Order: sequence, then C-alpha cells, then structure tokens
Amino acid sequence: MKRDAARPLALACILAALPAASQGVPAPWSATVYLQQSWPKQTETNRQITQDINGTFGSHFQTWDDVANLSLGAHLFRELAPQWKAGLEFDYSSGRIHGTETVDTLAGPAALAFEQKYSTYADLLAVAQFRPLGGEGRWVPFLIAAAGLAYEKDTTRLTLRNAFLNEGLQVDNDGWFPMYTLGLGLDVYLTERRTWYAELGASYAWARLKHSAPATGTLAPAPTVTADTDSTGPSVWLGIGRRF
Repeated sequence: MKRDAARPLALACILAALPAASQGVPAPWSATVYLQQSWPKQTETNRQITQDINGTFGSHFQTWDDVANLSLGAHLFRELAPQWKAGLEFDYSSGRIHGTETVDTLAGPAALAFEQKYSTYADLLAVAQFRPLGGEGRWVPFLIAAAGLAYEKDTTRLTLRNAFLNEGLQVDNDGWFPMYTLGLGLDVYLTERRTWYAELGASYAWARLKHSAPATGTLAPAPTVTADTDSTGPSVWLGIGRRF
C-alpha cells in the first residue's frame, strides 16, 4: 500500500528539545525517528485489481507493487543492560492508488474511475534490541524483534459512468490484527559525546488482516467481499536518534 509519510522534520525537532544526559552520566533513554520503505505482499489485493477490475473492464490501473510504500516511525528505548534495550515502536502511514480510464461497454464508451485509499495505517509494538558487541563504541550493530497490534482503515471505490450508465461499488474495510517483526541494523554515533546517532536497518514483518467487509453499489458482486490486506514482507529504514 502506498504510504505517504508525514514530515519527519517535526519529530527530529522534538528529539533536539529532549534534555541530554549530564556529563559522565550514562543516558538510559534513546529515541529514534525513521522513514521506512516496505514491500508488502498484498497478493489478494493486487489480484483483485489486475483480474477482477483490469481483467473485466480492460483497464490498466496500478497495483500496490507499482508505487512506493513509505511510513514514518519512531522507537523509544530504555537501557536494561550493556547488550539489551527494550521499549516501544510506533508506525503511521496513509496513501492511495487511483485513476480514470475510458473503457468500452455495451452502452458505448464510459469513464471507469478506481480509487483504493488507506486513510489510516498504524501499529504499536513492544520491541527488544540486542547488541552483540555491547552499546559502547562509534558503531553499534544490533538485532531487533517486535510484537504488537496494527490497525488499518481503507476504502475502495469503483464507478462506471456515461450518458446511460451510473454504476458503482464501494467497500469499507477496517480492523485490528497482530504484527510481528525481526530485523537487524546499525547505529552510527555522530560525535564523540555519543548523543546523536544515525540508524539504518532492515526487517521482515508478518501482518495480515483478512475478513469479510461490506460492499455496496450496483457493481458489488455480493453484500460482502473478502478484504485481504497482507502487509507481510521486508522493509528497510533510515533514521536519526538521540540519547537522553
């Protein structure tokens, strides 16, 4: 799903406003904001677009494989031991794919308009980070694991119109679902004081919302249809963090 991230600059300013640890006193907390690119499977959703819509009407609408899938996220950690940190992860995104094409019908050429809009995608996860070489040094590699809940709200609309036709379909879908991630990354401290750091990482997520959702309109094949949002897949992220 295309996820247009909010401006990360505002969160970076919040990090800058956090009080730094006193000289010589270890900083027990750290916070990171990051921009993430994901490659979700979305197998059933993409099949519905390519086969049920494009195959039926002869259109060429994009699928979620054709667009960027960006999200904005944040980590908040507390030091537990030289090799361990634990905390929370939050991610948010929204986005859409859409288009209008002219297709042939028995009633003559008609405008076919398609939109699939994710107004909200958010997750909140408990996360643990293991640093096999410890937390000291300029370069700190880590392994990361998380588990929690995600929420999604999306709407699919399809209309077919000309002087004789006024057909439509709308599917409203939302729900909570479990999410799990495993990954690895690297923190690179930017100064000798080890207050600010850049972070890069890669992970794999398991998350899927599959259930029946109400469908309305003359183009609806049934009162309910299968809504299957499969966010399972790899991702990479790049962020900036601060100890405090």
